[in-house]
Amino acid sequence: MEEAETGAAHEATENIDLAEAAGRIEELREVFKVGSGDQRRQDAGDFLFQLLTPGAVGPLWQQARASGTESEPLRISIEIAVEELRSLPWELLRDRGTLLFHHPKLLFSRLHSTERNEPDTVADQAPQVELGPMRVLVVVCNPDDRQNLADREIARVGAALKKPGRTHLQVLDGPSHEKLFDEVRTWRPHILHFIGHGMPAVPGAPSRLPFNWATEHTQPPDSQQWSLTSDQVTELLDEWRPRLIVLNACRTTADPLDRLGGLAHAFLEAHVGAVVSMQADIDSPVSVVFAGELYQVLSQGGAVDQAVHATRRQLRLTYADEGWWALPVLVTRHRPESVLAIHPKPREEDITKLCEHSLYSGLELFVDRADERRVAWRALGVTEQPAERPLLVVSGHSIGGYPHTGKTWLTRSCLLSCFVRGYRITYVDLGTRLSANEAAEPGPEHKGWLDLLRTIRGACMDNSQPEPLPAEAFSPFNATLNAMVKGNAPVTTAALEPVADRWEPFDEQVGQADQRRKRIFRAFLDALHAASPDRVHVLALDHAELLLPASCRQIVYPELIAPIARNEESPLRLVLVATEEWIFRALPDESSRLWKPPLRLGDFSQREFMRLAEEYCERAGLDFSEARQVFEGFRGYEYGSVEVFGDVRDILVKRTAGQT
Repeated sequence: MEEAETGAAHEATENIDLAEAAGRIEELREVFKVGSGDQRRQDAGDFLFQLLTPGAVGPLWQQARASGTESEPLRISIEIAVEELRSLPWELLRDRGTLLFHHPKLLFSRLHSTERNEPDTVADQAPQVELGPMRVLVVVCNPDDRQNLADREIARVGAALKKPGRTHLQVLDGPSHEKLFDEVRTWRPHILHFIGHGMPAVPGAPSRLPFNWATEHTQPPDSQQWSLTSDQVTELLDEWRPRLIVLNACRTTADPLDRLGGLAHAFLEAHVGAVVSMQADIDSPVSVVFAGELYQVLSQGGAVDQAVHATRRQLRLTYADEGWWALPVLVTRHRPESVLAIHPKPREEDITKLCEHSLYSGLELFVDRADERRVAWRALGVTEQPAERPLLVVSGHSIGGYPHTGKTWLTRSCLLSCFVRGYRITYVDLGTRLSANEAAEPGPEHKGWLDLLRTIRGACMDNSQPEPLPAEAFSPFNATLNAMVKGNAPVTTAALEPVADRWEPFDEQVGQADQRRKRIFRAFLDALHAASPDRVHVLALDHAELLLPASCRQIVYPELIAPIARNEESPLRLVLVATEEWIFRALPDESSRLWKPPLRLGDFSQREFMRLAEEYCERAGLDFSEARQVFEGFRGYEYGSVEVFGDVRDILVKRTAGQT
């Protein structure tokens, strides 16, 4: 993709006739007001273009413009060095009837203007490429403001980011000052997105985003009313700077009355990579379309200027000549393609292939569980920060008495995120058959300790795993196992052919049974460590309640689970997924520091349930206006279950097919 010389753009702004511009500044700032016709905006665009291309700049511009194509658009950054001109609607630029910021062969953005003698800092260097997944924090400033359509916007964003494993979307409703600041510092989002109403500066007060000013029935009574002001931005980002700030709020671009130039400028001065803001009042339905299209492009790997360009084209397509398309303003500190340089470790085709597997293919419809997924990510190290613990225990409890809480889906979602991070993953379903002969009848439903080891080994070698281990990886273990089950001396396998499991039962009657079991477990752990010595390997044991509780408590826990949990330096990590009842029967309380507290999934509150219902419909391609009535039928219950989403989908599909 070609890029225009920023020096030419700077030369243009340096040569603007300030006297001529100054005489029309107030007029130009009002072209987005209600009642301003499209002709007025076109005239403003013509005038701004003439200002930007005086003298020799005009021919240079025409020469550069000719090099752009639709497949390889020309990337252009405009640096507005004159502070008084930053609040003008440069996005309306028009050259001989062509809207430049809307043109398919051009990618326009603004370049943040700094003092020329300002020293380079580490913060101003191009951001480093990071490993995915990408973290997005959406902040709803006023949850009770129904005119904002925040739930609809979140649904669109969630649907746009539905590719499993690539992104984590966290929503923060009406946070207090302390909660917002703490969330940014601890969760460290790559994108910080605000939904609210911007308030311009007035004498004695800076520009700001008000929080919790609309109070009805959904906010807690102690909700703190406060405002994020432009002079608080530096403190907000004192420990972590997001790569991208999205201010989907009115009048947040530039504010000539604000000491710092407005909220967007304050974020840029705090050294974030880029800011997308709105330069006038924007209607909530327009904000929804903007956000959905923005994240749709970002989720496909598009650069931030490509994403904003797509939103402009979509807004103009949706709202014709109403001028909404020109409201989004993108200002960057760095090259647009480097702002969100967050990429997965594996090849994209390998991730896509895994997502098409039956274990993961339904994850596009897995809504929310953001808090629980976040705990799991921290435990397993799916961020830049070190893993908090090698053992994660996942349980579920439904207050409404529903049989399912989504433990399996959460586990698979987290495994997929681990794979995106570059980890080896193995999903083990203890409910699968266990037999040396695949044609034979499956073994007993409940498993003992030796059944468990053989099931894990089989899963590690199964071709359905993204990176199955070779049979040779377990050859030393098989040799030890074959000997120890009978009490024989183990055979060294270094110079022998790969050893297969003879599938013999463990003989309890032969002497030193405890020592023989320890040797077997030690050989099993050695095999796992040797197969992945320098790379994190995440093992997830699903339906662990099928392991006999006594066998787990007396044998599996001390010989397998606890050694993994205690060895924080080892790259081996374990996720244990089971019912709440089994966990407290099978795991010893005396060493609870290794596994407590378990990650516990429950039901949804009614407020949360209806928001997720809208997002689910967006993801599933269902009409929420039609589905709402069905979902409303569950409002009589105090809590909503994850099961309801699939049930409603089935009802709507049958209705469409004329079966009900």
